[in-house]
Amino acid sequence: MRITNSMLHKFAQETVNQRIRTEPDLHAVYLTGSLLGDSPLLGGSTDIDLVLVHKYQAPVEREVAALTPEVSLDIFHKTKNQYDEHRQFRKNPWIGYPLTFNHILLFDTDHWLEFVQSSVSAHFHHSENVMARVMTLSTAAREQWFSLLRNPAQTHQEWLNRYMEVLSLAANSVAGLISPPLTRRRFLITFKNCAEALGVPKIVAGLYGLLGLSPDQQETMSAWIDAFQQDFDFLQKNGTPPVHLSPCRQAYYLDAIKALAASDDPLQAGWPLLHTWLDIRRSATKSLPGDESWENCLNTLAMTEESTAQKIEALDAYLDSLDIVIENWSKNYRL
Repeated sequence: MRITNSMLHKFAQETVNQRIRTEPDLHAVYLTGSLLGDSPLLGGSTDIDLVLVHKYQAPVEREVAALTPEVSLDIFHKTKNQYDEHRQFRKNPWIGYPLTFNHILLFDTDHWLEFVQSSVSAHFHHSENVMARVMTLSTAAREQWFSLLRNPAQTHQEWLNRYMEVLSLAANSVAGLISPPLTRRRFLITFKNCAEALGVPKIVAGLYGLLGLSPDQQETMSAWIDAFQQDFDFLQKNGTPPVHLSPCRQAYYLDAIKALAASDDPLQAGWPLLHTWLDIRRSATKSLPGDESWENCLNTLAMTEESTAQKIEALDAYLDSLDIVIENWSKNYRL
């Protein structure tokens, strides 16, 4: 089936119409995620991200559901009172950005969401608000680096998860100067575009280095992807995966990773592969079929337990370099 943007928006509206009939508590619904852009498909797959705002109580925090083999729903539930301080969303990179897009409103009671959107959008891109969002991320990255240094993780997988979180916050702090938050599948693509637009392409090589990615890993990555798929399948049959790793999400990750690995820059697959594979392994309660490949991956990327001290030191220097990029941007805007 040929999937088009208009079809995806139709799927979204049909979902909302169905929820209006079955959830009388529903107050507003809006889009977020990849459907805000012009190219939501990656590897032929995508998801439709919806935020359902309830008047009083959200039934769950998050749910996913399949629409087609290539398209899934990713639904977040919130309550109306969470938007009481909506002007503060101008300084919130995660919640604020979607509300600045014009075509996101799918259901709105008494123009409530329209008013919230208008309030958030006002001055959202003023330099003071940009810096507030950026510094929130930059400060969090440095604080979590300190935590990683002073409070060792109980397991290596937990260390890896915290390390990836610092990298995510750090990369988003710079990207946030000109971009919405980076998404998992397009993380390295968008970060590279932002770095080039800001005139600091060297920070891309720095991030690749901290991830251990190098051009000679192209052939090895194919074996890692196969093991990733085996582990994903095994988790569905032998565990209780978290909501974002539900069976209907497999194509969303796997198709994208394979497409990136077959692109002109195969290393762009490294972030979604490593991040999602780590999620799978942290969710497993027993040995997985890809154990040997996982260990090979960590060894190749110098992400072993023996490498943690070196990684923390390199991460410290990298955070400093990103601080300089942010400071220079701030000086250009006389902040």
